[in-house]
Amino acid sequence: MDEHLYIHGTGEAEQLRLIRQANFLRDLILDGFVPGPTDRVLEIGCGVGAVLGQLAKVHPSLRLAGVDIAEAQIRTAQGHLQSFELQADLRVADATRLPWPENSFDRVVLVWVVEHLKDSRAVLREALRVLRPGGTIHLTETDYATLRTSPPDLVVREFLDAFVAHFNRFGDAHAGPRIGPLLEQVGFVGVANQMRGIHHWCPSGRQGIRSFCNYLLEFMKPEFAALAAQPGADAGRLSEGLDRFERLAVSDEASISISTYKGFGRKP
Repeated sequence: MDEHLYIHGTGEAEQLRLIRQANFLRDLILDGFVPGPTDRVLEIGCGVGAVLGQLAKVHPSLRLAGVDIAEAQIRTAQGHLQSFELQADLRVADATRLPWPENSFDRVVLVWVVEHLKDSRAVLREALRVLRPGGTIHLTETDYATLRTSPPDLVVREFLDAFVAHFNRFGDAHAGPRIGPLLEQVGFVGVANQMRGIHHWCPSGRQGIRSFCNYLLEFMKPEFAALAAQPGADAGRLSEGLDRFERLAVSDEASISISTYKGFGRKP
């Protein structure tokens, strides 16, 4: 699991974005996660500890651990969690070689991690190994190909498609629907993968569109130069598509939607 494949980088701006993201999508992240009061919970790809912080706010007696391959992320995670007086076992390690023995955890959590891996099966096998028998894995992913705006706008579509193609050079922009097969292939049982739609519309939901577009643009816009540099790219049309996407909420007929996925599996 190479940290350099993480498309968004580990700079300060991205670290702050991860904290805002966990706040913004808190309900989606926590959906379906019902641990025992003192469960041992590991987050793989914990980044700056933003998700661990959300878990601890709702379930304060959990015994938390986190792993990330980037030392800069773990350093920031330590400070972030300490600011809430939270304790967690945070380690720098490759997720394909976790530094815990078998049967160490009751739950394993991955939030937008599979999408950054070309092949996530080695990571999922390690998650299975460190879970106790009967322990569960919980994944949150997306399929960025399902991101749609209305009324249809060809130029906006070209911008969004260019981002998906760029993302796929680093990871898997369509990870969400693949969670079920992946979990079954590595040995999890009782697997489920449920789709959760996000949808906002104008005029009554104008602020919802504006907020969701701003959330997406925080990680899309920094990639614009890379999108425009791809062979055959029309920088002018991409720029126009980006501009129209930013102004989506202006129209009283506008809407935006995307499909997210909540995966679950149990160790036999």
